[in-house]
Amino acid sequence: MTAPPLTGIRVVDTTTRWGEMAGRILAELGAVVIKIEPAAGCDSRRVGPFHEGESLYWAAMGAGKHSVVADDPEPYLSAADVFIESGYRGTLNERFPRLIHACVTPFGLGGPLADAPAAEITVEAAGGLVNLQGNGDRPPLPMGAMPQAAFHAGAQAAADIVVALNARERSGLGQHLDVSAQACIVWTLMNATGFPPNTGQNPPGTSEFRGQLPPLVAPGLKLPNIVPCRDGHAQLRLQMPVIGERTFHALLRWTEENGLDVPEALRGRDMTGWLAALAAGDIEAKDLRIAAERVVDVLALHTKREIQSFSAKHGLTLAAIYTVADLATDPQLEDRDYWVQCDGRRYAGPFARLSRTPLSRVRHAPAIGESMVSTRPATDVQSETPVDQGNVGARRQASSSSQCVSSPFEGLRVADFSWVGVGPMIGKALADHGATVVRIESASRLDLLRTSAPFKDGKRHPDRAQFMANFNTSKRGITLDLKNPEGLRLARRMADWADVVLESFSPGTMARFGLDWDALSSGRDDLIMLSTCMRGQTGRERTYSGFGGQGAAIAGLFGLVGWQDRPPSGPWGAYTDFITPRFATATLGAALLHRQRTGKGQYIDVSQIECGIRFLEPLVLEHAANGNVATRLGQGSPQLDPHGVFACRGTHRYIAVGVETDTEREALARAIGLAGPGDAGDGLDAALTAWCESRDAFAAAASLREHGVPAHVVARPADLYQDEQLAHRRFFVTLNHPVMGPTPYDGPATIYSRTPPRLRMPAPCLGQHNREVMGGVLGIDGAEYERLRTAGAFG
Repeated sequence: MTAPPLTGIRVVDTTTRWGEMAGRILAELGAVVIKIEPAAGCDSRRVGPFHEGESLYWAAMGAGKHSVVADDPEPYLSAADVFIESGYRGTLNERFPRLIHACVTPFGLGGPLADAPAAEITVEAAGGLVNLQGNGDRPPLPMGAMPQAAFHAGAQAAADIVVALNARERSGLGQHLDVSAQACIVWTLMNATGFPPNTGQNPPGTSEFRGQLPPLVAPGLKLPNIVPCRDGHAQLRLQMPVIGERTFHALLRWTEENGLDVPEALRGRDMTGWLAALAAGDIEAKDLRIAAERVVDVLALHTKREIQSFSAKHGLTLAAIYTVADLATDPQLEDRDYWVQCDGRRYAGPFARLSRTPLSRVRHAPAIGESMVSTRPATDVQSETPVDQGNVGARRQASSSSQCVSSPFEGLRVADFSWVGVGPMIGKALADHGATVVRIESASRLDLLRTSAPFKDGKRHPDRAQFMANFNTSKRGITLDLKNPEGLRLARRMADWADVVLESFSPGTMARFGLDWDALSSGRDDLIMLSTCMRGQTGRERTYSGFGGQGAAIAGLFGLVGWQDRPPSGPWGAYTDFITPRFATATLGAALLHRQRTGKGQYIDVSQIECGIRFLEPLVLEHAANGNVATRLGQGSPQLDPHGVFACRGTHRYIAVGVETDTEREALARAIGLAGPGDAGDGLDAALTAWCESRDAFAAAASLREHGVPAHVVARPADLYQDEQLAHRRFFVTLNHPVMGPTPYDGPATIYSRTPPRLRMPAPCLGQHNREVMGGVLGIDGAEYERLRTAGAFG
């Protein structure tokens, strides 16, 4: 093993909390990150939670960085590879042509909201996330105790910085990156943005349909979702083809084993096909209703740990809703030696495991001005000795004369065996940045996103599913039957063709096909392979195979969203599906940079849950330091007041407001007609509630912003297409799909000045490029193609 992949990269960091996560990630990837601070320290040092007066938020976000007190970062930029900040509008690349200059802000540098006051909740609302969350009979909810929009923006910035470093390796030139937290939040909406342009309305049960329950599977049959257990709650999904049906079957058997009464018609019955049996009339809805009640009863008998162990053993869509206290004693994390002890604190462990260039171990967050740093290039901050960069200097000198603009990953070949969310989005990042990515699917076992709404014009078909299409732009698509010997041979040839292999199956699946790392890397020292799954490739629960909703539950995020007097309602959708790709893209990009410089590849193991924990790490530190177990806050905030969602005129129309400072409180009082905060008899919350009731939400939010109050309408998916800020950034990109026709796709969250990502083509139809890839990539002629097709190689 060698040093971390970004060893030799120097980063100057002056960002606010909106981009703080970026420097943390880059430090773990091996970069020297120098935090330039004023004498009073950066604002992240004043963000809770706290222990003995010290910010645990800073302890998490500052870990691995070095602190220098300075009024001006410019003297340090001549020695820097990367500059991260939060609002500088000048152009630095003319003076520092090799510099990657990333600006991370709530809304981006240009547009009508560029200078708008912002709080975490208002950016979550502007990106559409708040609208989709909470219980239907109450106002929508923000994410809760941790600043998720800022974390998404920081992680996205890290990924984009690493991509830009790859581009610089080709051209010798840096560029400017403009990262919008609002746009990052749009990417957490899962399939929601696809509904308005493809079905003509917002997703069922959300927005104007809030509180309207989706149709029941059968009259009187309401399936449980969040259920109590002996020491908390668990989340389950029974109404899903295959895995949800298998979950119902396993839980009914568990019910019987625990001595609970199951309807006679279902006793001992194979329930793995219960949806079809119900449709055919072979099972009665009343029996299923009773069976579902017994499932709730059996879960109430068991602890979260017992439930999670049972689920992992049987591969179910069932997850314990963990707290930070549960995470501290989780046996799977123990198996993977996840937690890192540093200076008496327990930090979250690595977001990825790399076989050749492992991440740096966590170092404590520095005290203000702790480091002595020169402005000379390529020095180690602590020792002030030259960093051994191998052949990096020669590579830089050779490439610096090149002025051509090419995509960062042009010429890179990727075999994408992944499915559903995380893996495809990693492959999409590579494809949009120029890589040749071939998506390898099964025609007999469809990607779940091809079977999930929204469908173009509401017509259900695998090639009309925008959910799948949005995650797979710029790729070519083929179908192979891996259970067919000919199909499996073609899969191996595709893997041998590729520089990078992506896969997101349950651990052990690729090995059963002879497509695992040991098999593919034999004789190929340059191969990079990335595997992503729920719990990682090792440990007792490695085969757990849930989705991002279960990932959020196990990672401790689900329980932070909800009302205090109700069970948790959790974040919208498959939440960890939108955290993991940001970490994974940064990691894979760093591995590719290392490969460019050394010719060496490696294996990368990414756990969704381990990435998800990074988005609540300050709460992990708080539990270890103070014993506090974070829980749901409803509309509340640990530090902001007023804070929450306020109803306006119209059906389920709201604004989000988050006030942090006395100046903002005084501005809010003036905006709603008070002389000052002290004139609000029942408090500013009550006064703001009354002020909002008769007002249009868009006008109310705009009025508050004009007075300097962080406020934004709680945007619905349809609102995003009319959003002036997103329009200014040209966020949505229309592509002409061969079946769906011109369709808008979610676009990049970051604007690149030199090598912008391009959605080069719509997502492929099922098997659309079979002939093209077989001929152009594998050199298979027409006759041989027909033989393979007849033999069933393509499914």
